[in-house]
Amino acid sequence: MIGKNCKISDTAIINENVLIEDNVTIGDFCVIGLNPNNKIKKKLIIKKNSIINSHTNIYLGSEIGENNIIGHNVLIREETILGKNIQIGSFSDLEGYLSIDDYSKLHSCVHVGQYSKIMSYVYIFPYVVLTNDPIPPSDIRHGVILEPFSIICTRTTILPGVKIGFSSFIGANSLVNKNVDPEMIGSGNPLRIKGNISNIKIPKTNKNAYPWIDRFKKDYPKEIKEIYTKMREEYLDSE
Repeated sequence: MIGKNCKISDTAIINENVLIEDNVTIGDFCVIGLNPNNKIKKKLIIKKNSIINSHTNIYLGSEIGENNIIGHNVLIREETILGKNIQIGSFSDLEGYLSIDDYSKLHSCVHVGQYSKIMSYVYIFPYVVLTNDPIPPSDIRHGVILEPFSIICTRTTILPGVKIGFSSFIGANSLVNKNVDPEMIGSGNPLRIKGNISNIKIPKTNKNAYPWIDRFKKDYPKEIKEIYTKMREEYLDSE
């Protein structure tokens, strides 16, 4: 079923058991509703106002939320649940049985292993890998958890079952082999904790760079500061 005002390329393939809501755009050479060996019984749902760019493949059994932007050459496997206002960069790989919550942003070439849980307002930069198998190869799957407002910088690898706490910051080229508490800085291979996020300053000033909600509001709700404050109380009280 295809809703109103959708723009679907003539070269895109829309398979059976796919529900596409209104105002969805699907680019050239996309394959929507892949079902290897006809094993997946659940529908693929693509909610309104989402944009799926060229050469992207999406399996049945997933849900793409409202206002999502999916880049070029993205792979989204079955049982992937995406919230609203999410951005997935080109050449990223979502391996299924995972969730990404509202307003999170993945840059290009991000690998998200099965059973990962990426919460809302998370930033993941290029070439980040979220792993899930503690003794590869095996059938064990321990997903990574990224709590809200956490930031994972480029070329970081996070090992199976690790939790990155609320509003924490992981520096580039890190190997994260242990949990990180909320609002902490971690970097290095192996990871070392470098202190609180308040230690990171805006260049050439003495102003705190984090939380970033005071200096960066593009594509976020107007009440982002109130959202952050409420979530911070929730997550820090639970520690």
